[in-house]
Amino acid sequence: MRFYLSLLIAAFAVFIASPVLALDEIYSPNSEYGEYSIEYNGSRTYDSNPDKNNVQEHELALEAGLTPRWTVETSGGFVRDADNSLKLEDMEIENRFQFFEMGENWIDSGMLVAYDFATQSQQPDSLEVKLLLQKDINKITTTANIGFTQDVGQYAGTGGPDYVLLSNTRYRLNEYFQPGIELQADMGQAHSVGRFNQQEDYIGPAAYGRLFGHLKYQLGYFTGISDTSAESAVRALFEYEMHF
Repeated sequence: MRFYLSLLIAAFAVFIASPVLALDEIYSPNSEYGEYSIEYNGSRTYDSNPDKNNVQEHELALEAGLTPRWTVETSGGFVRDADNSLKLEDMEIENRFQFFEMGENWIDSGMLVAYDFATQSQQPDSLEVKLLLQKDINKITTTANIGFTQDVGQYAGTGGPDYVLLSNTRYRLNEYFQPGIELQADMGQAHSVGRFNQQEDYIGPAAYGRLFGHLKYQLGYFTGISDTSAESAVRALFEYEMHF
């Protein structure tokens, strides 16, 4: 157990830097009842433009499958700001709901609803809602998350929700290594949804799997495919699973 916690802390330290980037975990709609986990998720960009380079986000989370169709997660998001000090940016409560039994319908489906409580002064809270979809065809699994994030509360701006489309397709070679391709598209608010070069979009190869029995991983390397995007970005997730 100490080894896995050390690995999570080391991964967190490697990624730590400055502002926030909207590369996120792509969630399956299917719950894992009776499982709880410790998770680290982080991402960063690389670009010759200093305004786009070294943009990062970091999240440490605790997750539990409380019922066969309900998973709850609490997490903290961290950033390193302009004065080069690491600060807790928000605390999140996330609920994921599985609509039907796995394989009962043509496509598995569910929903994510999360609320972020800002921890820094004069910053807005935010509400996140996503539709979760997944389809298995032989050894190929495709997962998509489609939704939005809306600032709320006293310090929320006047703009509308920020729309996102996240998807991956993987080949389930074995439980240890599953190669795939991943798309991370932050489409922005309504005025930029139909304007590709005003969005922040990334695509690239990814790998998923399990190590040492209880440790799951996700690794992705992305190329920016719109003008707003950085030249490249990476994403890493490590999740240590247990059961009750």
